[in-house]
Amino acid sequence: MAAQFDVDPSLSPWTPQERESFFAAIARHRRAAWRVTAVSGLCAAVVALIVAILMSPIYYALIGLALDVVNWFVHTPDLIRTVTDNIGEIIDHPEHLTVGRALYLAMLAALPGLLVMALTLNTLARVMREAMSPEAADIQAREPRLGELGEQRFANVVAEMALAAAIPCPHVLVTDSDSANAAAFGRSDGEVTLVVTTGLLTTLNRAELQAVAGHLVGSVADGDMQIGTRIATVLSLFGLIARLSGSFADREAARRLAKLLRASLRHGASAADGELALVIANPFSDAENSGRDRSGNTSNKVPWRTWAWMPLVGPLVISGFFGGMISTMLLGPLLSLSWRSRKYMADATAVRLTRDPDALATALSKMSGTAVQGAFSAWTSHMSVVPDTSARSRNLFSGSTVRMSPSYERRLTALRKMGAQTSVSKRASLPFAAWLVIAPLIAIVVGLLGVALFLLVYISVALSGFFTWLPAILLHAMLR
Repeated sequence: MAAQFDVDPSLSPWTPQERESFFAAIARHRRAAWRVTAVSGLCAAVVALIVAILMSPIYYALIGLALDVVNWFVHTPDLIRTVTDNIGEIIDHPEHLTVGRALYLAMLAALPGLLVMALTLNTLARVMREAMSPEAADIQAREPRLGELGEQRFANVVAEMALAAAIPCPHVLVTDSDSANAAAFGRSDGEVTLVVTTGLLTTLNRAELQAVAGHLVGSVADGDMQIGTRIATVLSLFGLIARLSGSFADREAARRLAKLLRASLRHGASAADGELALVIANPFSDAENSGRDRSGNTSNKVPWRTWAWMPLVGPLVISGFFGGMISTMLLGPLLSLSWRSRKYMADATAVRLTRDPDALATALSKMSGTAVQGAFSAWTSHMSVVPDTSARSRNLFSGSTVRMSPSYERRLTALRKMGAQTSVSKRASLPFAAWLVIAPLIAIVVGLLGVALFLLVYISVALSGFFTWLPAILLHAMLR
């Protein structure tokens, strides 16, 4: 049972020196979001480079063998021999390898993989945009009824907030649900639909509905639609590689993924786009289905087809596991932190639009005491005012250990800094002595993870080359 947070008349009013202006709050949360986003982008770029290098042997082997076949008819360069000679020189004379040459060789090795990943990102970005549409969300929503005062009132306050935020007025739909929630959907900031539940309309008064509309409109005005799509695209890139790598050992998983891919690549938005977005954004969410054969039996035995494909898919399996693990353990939590800052920023923007922090505080308090579940699809829950509890196990940030939305207490605390007269129970903080013990332990864990990551990359590159390059050399010897 969620706690209720009501206006406390005994609280002393904030002084101008104590109160944080909504402009300052918006700027502060924007800086926090972009700092974490910048770190996430740097990590994503490094991981993409490593994954591209891990997959480079298969690309260069295929290109080299194709040149060997063409060489029967027209003279072509001996790519495999050139690559082998360069690798041999590095192994025999590592002292001659400068930093500049190492970076040059790394970029050259990663180039084919980066090109393939760029093309994949372009396709995934389209799928993610389609997944954010109401059609893909598969919501049973309707236009506001003319005879329903509450539904028309919400449409009116949305228009007021959109005018105040200087954005095109979003389209408003209503879904029949006892849950008290509202969410935004859309492929871009200019094509936005706001969906509100009938439970919310009957729970909140006009001022509170205006605050909820301000939160959603503020989120749209802050660019969260496009940013959410970019976050989903980055997570889905490494998730797709991890899914593909696991599909070679699980035929049923391969069939399910292929079916979703075919459905999502068709023209127009559909429920398959949202389902594919969930599947590839959380690569380890269906671990219970791995190892099942067509008859439904589970087994850890590797089929002979997997061993036969190993020279080709070995690099894909290794890079997929690496990319999926880093995405789940590092990128997901970082992007979750960034998204939490954006939720704070949407709350502050709502206060800027309404000039009433109490209205949003009381609205969140009432929504926290209502069963918030089942109104929207799991994929679009990150764009709802409050998190959908039924979608907690499957959403954009399901694989993250950090919640995608801040708790009610933290959101109310942030609103109280802007002047909301709301009582919030204080959480007990860790004493300074505890931090003196925890901080070194965290540093040790981070250091060990860094060493483990380096060893994983080193071993993965060696195994990737062994699985692919050795068979390629044998075929090259026969073709040349």
